[in-house]
Amino acid sequence: MMTAEASTEERGLSDWARQFEVIVWTADAVTLQLLHVSPNAAGILGHPLEQWWTETDFLARHLHPEDRDDALSLFLDATRRRIGRSGVLRFLDANGQALPFLTKVLPREPCEGHVPELRCLMVRLERNTRASQEWERSEREREALLRKEHEARERAEALARQLAAGESRFRSIFESHLIGLVFSDNQGRILDANDAFLRIVGYSREDLETGRINFLDMTAPEFRAVTQRAVEDIEARGVTSTFEKEYVRKDGRRVPVLLGSVRLPASNQNATFVLDLTERKEAEAERERFFRLAPDMFCIAGMDGVFKRVNPAFTRILGWSKEELRARPFLDFIHPEDRGRGEETLAALKRGVAGPGLTVRVSCREGGWKWLAWNAVPVPETGLIYASARDVTQQREAKEQLVLAEQRMRTVINSGPLVLAVLDAEGRFVVSEGKGLRGLGLSPGQVVGRSALEMYANEPEVLELLQRGLRGETCSAIVRTAGRTFEVFYQPVLDEAGRLTSLSIASLDVTERVRVEAEREELIRQLMHERSILQAVLQQLPYSVYIAEAPSGKLFLANAQAEAQIRGPAEPARNLEEYRAYPGFHADGRPYEPHEWPLARAITSGVPVMAEAVHVIRGDGSRGIVEYSATPVRDAQGHITHGVVMGVDVTARKVAEEERERLLEELKLAVSARDEFLGIASHELKTPLTPLALKLEALARAAGAEPDSPMARRLAPHLEVMRRQVKRLAVLVNDLLDVSNIRAGRLALTLEPEQCDLAALVRDVAGRFDTEVKHSGCEVRLHAPAPVLGAWDSSRLEQVVTNLLANAVKYGPGHPVTLSVEAVDGRARLTVHDQGIGIAPEDLQRIWGKFERAVSERHYGGLGLGLYITRQIVEALGGTVKAESTLGEGATFVVELPLQGGAARSA
Repeated sequence: MMTAEASTEERGLSDWARQFEVIVWTADAVTLQLLHVSPNAAGILGHPLEQWWTETDFLARHLHPEDRDDALSLFLDATRRRIGRSGVLRFLDANGQALPFLTKVLPREPCEGHVPELRCLMVRLERNTRASQEWERSEREREALLRKEHEARERAEALARQLAAGESRFRSIFESHLIGLVFSDNQGRILDANDAFLRIVGYSREDLETGRINFLDMTAPEFRAVTQRAVEDIEARGVTSTFEKEYVRKDGRRVPVLLGSVRLPASNQNATFVLDLTERKEAEAERERFFRLAPDMFCIAGMDGVFKRVNPAFTRILGWSKEELRARPFLDFIHPEDRGRGEETLAALKRGVAGPGLTVRVSCREGGWKWLAWNAVPVPETGLIYASARDVTQQREAKEQLVLAEQRMRTVINSGPLVLAVLDAEGRFVVSEGKGLRGLGLSPGQVVGRSALEMYANEPEVLELLQRGLRGETCSAIVRTAGRTFEVFYQPVLDEAGRLTSLSIASLDVTERVRVEAEREELIRQLMHERSILQAVLQQLPYSVYIAEAPSGKLFLANAQAEAQIRGPAEPARNLEEYRAYPGFHADGRPYEPHEWPLARAITSGVPVMAEAVHVIRGDGSRGIVEYSATPVRDAQGHITHGVVMGVDVTARKVAEEERERLLEELKLAVSARDEFLGIASHELKTPLTPLALKLEALARAAGAEPDSPMARRLAPHLEVMRRQVKRLAVLVNDLLDVSNIRAGRLALTLEPEQCDLAALVRDVAGRFDTEVKHSGCEVRLHAPAPVLGAWDSSRLEQVVTNLLANAVKYGPGHPVTLSVEAVDGRARLTVHDQGIGIAPEDLQRIWGKFERAVSERHYGGLGLGLYITRQIVEALGGTVKAESTLGEGATFVVELPLQGGAARSA
């Protein structure tokens, strides 16, 4: 219990505290049971004073759940260090609402025979305006408040009298470090202040005594208006509500403070308490900084699941803006498959149950989902949910990858030639897995429980290794058993005492590897043999070969042909610069610089040099031409280690090429003369053909006029043969004339285009082939269901159809020929298909050349110009022609033409 003097002091503090929203209490420093509470505590928090005294855990139960640990740390730290500590704590009023208080705790030195105590000053940070609202609604209550204010003033005056009477006790309070206390007049002059206040504003006692401290002068400009309203409230009501502002210290720095003032009429002064909020502001800033910069996601939500506040980590991780997140309930962002668990968790939080946490998929703004692990705590009295979340997508993916890795490992064990086994200390199989068991005629798990020592009792080599492993020895060996070869590793597993607990055995079936290694050894032997052969071949090659190191260019090998080629010794060069001594020249006579030689370029650039002609002067003084081809040689890492150059003496070939060029010029002249002859010959041949054809026609008419005469019967079969031969001769002459004109540039392949029907044109040409078709035993089948109209040179187009149909009849006797005409995708298509001898694949492109054919002219005749002229005409008409064939299965020719025709051109 408190002494009488202490009780008087506490009553004085309580009377002073009534003027503000301040609670003063004293508690047992060990049990935290309250020993004294200022009377206004009941009015501020709503709990009856009896409850404060009688409940031993009153403080713990009425602190906000989230602040209990901070409060306990604050109380214990003040007791342990015996210095004042302060902090912002939330207390729950009678309605469950959390009210924030700036809490200052000081330990009290224990009196002899008494337990240590804590003394606490709690200053309300948010004023409860409920009383003022009721005052505005009720005049009676306003009068009651005025009476309370009057009584408060009387108590303040009584307190002042008590303080005047007990100067020593008041001075101890005044000079305490709990709070800054100031006495001032209405002009802001500070008449007296304790050391706590002077420490807050940075002024000295001398500054105070000389009157150099003024409230208004220390007030930051932006807070002068609120300070002036506080002064007006004191003058009007004798008291002002607590408010925050900033002082400008003497050193120019700013300090945040909490102020509350009361008028002391007896002394015509204002009493003001000043609390330094620096720690609180820093704590708030630190908390806000942590909230903003925390890598995890923090949020506050209502019981309906709608976000009220989120930290920037939400936007960084999910991509949604704060506005988008607050616009919809949280459940809308959860993956449909996880939404049911989210609803259950929200329902539990509404009931006040925190739950074990929740991991769900949450949608991202740019698409996709993130796995978030949530922890949430409900606060029913505030209707809020405090939650944190961590992105565990990578952990989930890593876990899935681990599962996949285990599955892959299992797959490897069961798919590769492995045998994994574990023996207990007695040598019995505990594990037996792996695909390699098949080579031993076993299946996984088949030998579990059996003794390995008994299984391999008749195989001394295996038995010895097993015994060594069971004795705790790590060993490995190549073992042959059951006709297979295994590489076996024995790894004993020991306990802390060094005793064997199990023996792990890993066996790899290396039967195939041993076979391959034996083959490799044989291959190496063969390669060495072949290398000796290669060296012999290198010396006997008809080409010169040089090998140089890279990058120096040092020549270290030249075969015998190298010296024979230059008719002198091959001088070894130690570096690229010494290449200057070699007698090599460009075609224009300029000597080769060292870096210009093909070998030098290959090893410096890494690019092969192919068949570069170098003019050389041989050792006997003669001149020659050598074509050098150089290439770099790289190692396994791709670095150039050597260069190889091969030289071919092409002096004779160059002379032959010059001779060939001369002969080619002579040939061109001969071909030109031939073409000129063909042109003249075709004109001259065409001249007698026309009257010959007319005479045959006249003879045919005469025989037709008297069909029963002996002369008509003798002439009839010969006339038809003569007419076909004349017609064939006319076609050949026309082809020769076309080729001559094409080469001379005189043949216009297209005339003025005219509208014509390709289907009708093909039908007309097919009708003219009746005699040839019957003679060859063919049948022409025409598929032209609809007209195909276009602007083409009809005479040249008729020539194309005639050539293709003639070819089909010539090379497919006795088989049907199919003609098809149709319009496809805005183009006219003509298809000629025969079932004749076909064309070999290597001849499909050659047949389009002049005087080219795929078969012997002895059997089929012709000049080999029909397809060449056909392609020239089709391409001049803006179209394409192609051939498709399989040897022995006929051929198909496809012509495609634009419906508007092609531009006229000359070949």
